[in-house]
Amino acid sequence: MKFYLFIIIFIFVFVLQSDKGVHCESYHDVYENYIENVVSHIYSQIILYQKQDSHNIIGTEEAFQPNMLNFRLKYNYTISILNYKYIEILIKFFHLIQFILKKCLQFYQENVLNTFISCVQMLEIVVKSSKTMFEKLHNAMKFLSYIDIRLLFVEGFVPHPIFDVIDFIYQYILEECSETSSFDLNKSPYEISEMKFKNLIKFQMDASTRVDNFFQNNKFMSNCLIDDTKKIKIAELPSNLESARKEILNKFFNEIIEVWYKNLGFEEFIKPKRAEFIPPIDPDINQNDGIEALNIIRKESGWEKMNHISIVYFGKQFSVDRIINDEVSNINFQIKKEHVSQLLRCRFTEIMKNYRSLFSAMLYICDKDALNYYNNCVIKLFGSFVKSKTMLEDLYEALVTLKKSSIWSVNYTSESNLQIVFEWVAGFLSLLENNDFSLKNINDNKKIKQLLYIFKKKINIFSTHLFSEMKIFNTLCHKDDKFKNVQYYVNYFRNPENESINLNPENSMQIMLNACNFFDNFCENVSKSCYKDLGFEKLPHYKIKN
Repeated sequence: MKFYLFIIIFIFVFVLQSDKGVHCESYHDVYENYIENVVSHIYSQIILYQKQDSHNIIGTEEAFQPNMLNFRLKYNYTISILNYKYIEILIKFFHLIQFILKKCLQFYQENVLNTFISCVQMLEIVVKSSKTMFEKLHNAMKFLSYIDIRLLFVEGFVPHPIFDVIDFIYQYILEECSETSSFDLNKSPYEISEMKFKNLIKFQMDASTRVDNFFQNNKFMSNCLIDDTKKIKIAELPSNLESARKEILNKFFNEIIEVWYKNLGFEEFIKPKRAEFIPPIDPDINQNDGIEALNIIRKESGWEKMNHISIVYFGKQFSVDRIINDEVSNINFQIKKEHVSQLLRCRFTEIMKNYRSLFSAMLYICDKDALNYYNNCVIKLFGSFVKSKTMLEDLYEALVTLKKSSIWSVNYTSESNLQIVFEWVAGFLSLLENNDFSLKNINDNKKIKQLLYIFKKKINIFSTHLFSEMKIFNTLCHKDDKFKNVQYYVNYFRNPENESINLNPENSMQIMLNACNFFDNFCENVSKSCYKDLGFEKLPHYKIKN
């Protein structure tokens, strides 16, 4: 069977396996029901806290219970309250840190060395004592960030959990707790304390900035919602250094864990035993294969080449590190496969956009710079096109492996759908399979014109499809650097590394050679970073196939 026929059949099979089937709708319903159970449990506890702390219990019930029949409202309300109360916990903690920092600064300025050292040690005790509390808050916000809100709601405002703020603080505390002898042993205790003191000041400032940003970016919170948060009390911390004893701190931390982690149900959500809190499994895919595959490829080095890209998911940017950092399990498989697929859609679209721009630049050079050597120029272009087959085959194999590993499925309305990229890659492979662009068979003008006509037609069709895709690219992807246009590449090939090239006829082919070398290196780098360095050869589907 010819390769192009295989591609057509494969695309047809992909479409037949589209998520629009009955089973996928059933999974959507089951997943929504699971999240409703989780959110309703947290919500009911929040209402209970309001009743306990409010002087007007009846008023609280009447004000909120009837308004929460809509799941979206209940979700927004629950996440917003948690965000606000977790921030309030952080503020209380930072007030204590700031108070002790001021005391330490006073001793530092007065040059009372022993007292300054003791003060810094007190700060360390406070920070390290908070580790378990922040670990629980971190686990709670991480769990909430695993909810695939795009599967639940249409576009519109939905609050995201404040995971980034909690994560920044938790990572700092982890580093402090794991510190052994990172400071120079030749330094005096005072010098070491001075360094730690400065690090703590920087941490306090950076963390406070992140907390302040939360309030600046959450002006949507209604007065009604803010009033509700005030009705729920948070455990109190000592406001002075003398009473900040370890047992008092631990009492505060334990109360926070009990009220804002355990009682809300997060222990059971993370290690569920009750049926209503067990995350569903999509019956149309092999989820275990998908989990195994994601956990293999997320540890590979190829992701580093994507650090300039982040995805835009329901209005929030997610970096590469955020997407691939966590171990994948049944709890977060749904969101992780969506994030990874959307990230690869962004990256593969970027590759194909550059692929098209480079070919267009090479055609321009043949038309403008190497017109006197036109046939030779086109032959060089075709030679590079043939060499790009390896890159296309690697992208094709990567996409097939992702599909067979249950990481993505065909759904043309999904932002994480890789089908359009698959069809682009398969189309170019089909063009190479059905036409011999190799140098040995190009020996007359007629043959060159025929192949050039076919090639240009394919590029034009692809450009139209690419133009449509690029209209939504910025809604799905954020790119740190801008795409380089055709003229940029033409100018670069004329003057690579700012070397001067005389544009006389004798040197025109050197420009094309520069272009071909650049293009060939581009293809090799893509094969390495997006196939080999992402570990696709290690995935179960690939191993079985071989």
